[in-house]
Amino acid sequence: MIAVDAPSRVRLAVALALVCAGPFPYTARGAGPAAHALHIASQPLDSALQEFARQTGIQIIFVSSLTDRKRAPALDGKYTVDTAMKALLANSKLTFRRVNTKTIEIGSLHRRTDRTN
Repeated sequence: MIAVDAPSRVRLAVALALVCAGPFPYTARGAGPAAHALHIASQPLDSALQEFARQTGIQIIFVSSLTDRKRAPALDGKYTVDTAMKALLANSKLTFRRVNTKTIEIGSLHRRTDRTN
C-alpha cells in the first residue's frame, strides 16, 4: 500500500510495481476470478483501501488527496477484487485500473484532458 502526494511519485510507484510484480497468472486456467472473504467496516476511504490491501494482498496505489473527505461503505462477505473495488469506490467519483495482477491504481473518474506536456 502506497499513498503519495505527488503525481510523479505515483508514476514511479507504478513503474516499480510493474518491475517487481512480473507476470503472475490471475487465476487458474478455466477458473473464474478468485473471491475474497472481506470484513471492512464503513470508514474513511483511504483506511478502507488500506484494509482491503491487507486482507487481499493486493497493492493499492493512489494520490492521498483523491480520498480526502470520502467515505467507503462496509463490505462483509465474499467479493471478487473488481466487485469489491467498485463497491468501495461507489459514489466517490473515483475509478480503478489494474496495473498488473497484484497492483491496482486509483484515479479520478474524470481525468483532465487539457494538460500540456
